[in-house]
Amino acid sequence: MTQARRIAIVDDEPSVRSGLSNLLQSEGYATIAFPSAEAFLNDGQAQPAIALVIADLKLKGMSGAMMFERLQLSPAPPPVIFISGHDDESWQRYAGKPGAVAFLRKPIDIDILLEYVQRVLANSEDNS
Repeated sequence: MTQARRIAIVDDEPSVRSGLSNLLQSEGYATIAFPSAEAFLNDGQAQPAIALVIADLKLKGMSGAMMFERLQLSPAPPPVIFISGHDDESWQRYAGKPGAVAFLRKPIDIDILLEYVQRVLANSEDNS
């Protein structure tokens, strides 16, 4: 039996992790949440089942941007939606890179997030 494709949420704020997870699950998506980039990258069992990553740019420890760079080294990296509550221009370096879907500022516009999620997951199903 294959594991369902999931959305990984990587954010060091517990309320953001649980809020996004609850929202996406209420829309029928399977999620898995991580408190840090390191926790996500070190979970070898979760990695193959990830269809999309929603990651904060500013994390304690490794940043979301550094995590993105590491993911790009894998044979089939998942697409990433960046989120941030900070007025940070570093995301612009990643905005045009393959695999970077969008940058959403916190508080996140839920309708826009769900539109991106739906589009990315529909595209990944079309390419499977």
